[in-house]
Amino acid sequence: MAPPVPAWNGLHLLDSGASTLPSLLRLVREVAAPAGANVLIYEIDFNYRFASHPELAGKDPWDRGTVRTLAEACRAAGLRLIPHVNCLGHQSWLEPAGPLLTAHPELEEAPNGTTPENTLGSGKFYCRSWCPRHPEIHPLIFGVMDELIETFRSDAFHVGMDEVFVLASPNCPRCKGADPARVYADEVSALAGHLRARGQDVLMWADRFLDGKATGYGLWEGSENGTAPALDLVPKDIVMCDWHYEGGVKGAFPSLDIFRSKGFRVWPTVWKHLEGSRSFMRAAAARNDPGVLGTLASVWTTGGRMAQALFEPGGDEGARAAAEAAVTVLKEASAARRG
Repeated sequence: MAPPVPAWNGLHLLDSGASTLPSLLRLVREVAAPAGANVLIYEIDFNYRFASHPELAGKDPWDRGTVRTLAEACRAAGLRLIPHVNCLGHQSWLEPAGPLLTAHPELEEAPNGTTPENTLGSGKFYCRSWCPRHPEIHPLIFGVMDELIETFRSDAFHVGMDEVFVLASPNCPRCKGADPARVYADEVSALAGHLRARGQDVLMWADRFLDGKATGYGLWEGSENGTAPALDLVPKDIVMCDWHYEGGVKGAFPSLDIFRSKGFRVWPTVWKHLEGSRSFMRAAAARNDPGVLGTLASVWTTGGRMAQALFEPGGDEGARAAAEAAVTVLKEASAARRG
């Protein structure tokens, strides 16, 4: 009999720039690996010196050498390193636009001014999208992906795709009048097809496939803009990173059964709230299903900030609390896997 496949015990970090590499190496060696992590998802986005698109790099970009150093450290510590690029949505975090739409404003899906684009107070715009039907978007994004795959020497890629609120906009000349589920599914399928052809497992955030009203998850953990039916239109080999942070729907997590009933692998994702995290982990374990892969702990902050919170006295208590919660989750998930 073949040995059981190890559960995926992962840590998700936002990018803190190449200059924080020493802190990230310490985080891998002294925190993530000892806590039992075997996957690191690094959300590098566009902060890399791309040969194909140098205009996308930020102020502290990675290059081949710095990425390879991180990758080698992860490999030595027993962590599978998976690059992450926010695709379609989250082309801004509030304002201004992120590097893609700053360099190429012509690629933006035209906003329509409806909620939840402006739900964070003070009239601030939340997260912009690229237009998935713009003829220039896929050549650009596929080139970016190919460079990162080669540099990371990865066998998996996380495409983001969460909180896509600007989609099939009536103000977009290419998308107006289109079915949001079809537009979303076509984009997921295009990205997944490109990555699969390059030998990558494809991972993505799963919220847009959940009917926020029918499930009770609402418009953040679920979708209320018509994308949920896309679940029946996308490839079944995508890993659904199913994120819920505060106890699901009255202590239940119907998303686990929704994704598994459709044939998808699902990776429960938690953050910060320990009791909510433990509740999700218990619900996942109760399925006793190898298609429920393990636990992904996010800190929703940068790797450098997590390292600072753990290794330096004082500082941001919120960052420290999130970092310590992630470490606790990793340890408990690892212990449960061994037990």
